[in-house]
Amino acid sequence: MALPLFGTSAVASARVKTAKGCHKTHTCKSGGGTPTGSGTGGTPAPFTVQVDPDPAVESGSSFVAVVIQVESSASFAGDPVYISSSQFVGTCLAAFIESFSQQTRSTNTVVVATLDDDGNATAIMFGEDCDPGENTVEADLGVAPYDTALGTLTVAAPVVTTAGVYGYPTSSGTVTGGEVETGDFGVPADDSAVLAVFDVETSPVYAEQTVEISSAQLQDRSGTDWEFVPLSLIGTPPAGAESDGVGIVTDSPNDTATTTLDDDGNAVFLFAGTSCAAGSSTVTADLESGDHPTYTTTFNVLPPQVTI
Repeated sequence: MALPLFGTSAVASARVKTAKGCHKTHTCKSGGGTPTGSGTGGTPAPFTVQVDPDPAVESGSSFVAVVIQVESSASFAGDPVYISSSQFVGTCLAAFIESFSQQTRSTNTVVVATLDDDGNATAIMFGEDCDPGENTVEADLGVAPYDTALGTLTVAAPVVTTAGVYGYPTSSGTVTGGEVETGDFGVPADDSAVLAVFDVETSPVYAEQTVEISSAQLQDRSGTDWEFVPLSLIGTPPAGAESDGVGIVTDSPNDTATTTLDDDGNAVFLFAGTSCAAGSSTVTADLESGDHPTYTTTFNVLPPQVTI
């Protein structure tokens, strides 16, 4: 699985405020032209970027993690797309962006992903010690007609939130009810992949206590390449875990991941898996203190498909 996410250290960047761009939720379209190979004078191919969750509430040391989904016409399959957010990078002490594609090239703050056979690509954007506020997320098509899609990520300051466990994304473009797998350029070739963010939220009375997340169903759907990772361990493989040589850490199915709740009773986990079977999976978060509350949610994986 070509996901150099869990062995990558965040890159420090200066806090520089930049002018805001598009401020609409999820997607704004710009650019023009026609789909590759469609000639001139036609209707521009759709090209969008979706950010989930939005807004994203900071946790721990002002950690933020979101999934970025770039969606376009299947006519752009195999073409490069540049994903970036100079505003997010400039307002976090450290930040990086990583993608699934085996053909990805990354400078940590700009990732070059390859659109899959359905015209889709997925990335993770992570930041630490981030300033609250709106940040423009940009996706630029690397071939003619060089379209640009703009979306907005709103970073919200740490706050007490409604108790539960919540999985993102819950849609892919116009496809609702789950996350559509992307890829077709994985290891081995034609593997599809799933990337998700899970927010665990509980009472602040459990601040600094341990929370555990698990999903035997989701892990089993993902074969041998999968991992739950708390944001506090980004760049640091869990004890006893083995690297597969391309950045992701692999464990055996049915393992769990743990982290410490912040002062508001919140924590964030990432999940990555390859060649996942479509369907619903129960995800469980267990607190290991007090009354030992348990929270569950359902995360739906949808097969690769055109999403806009």
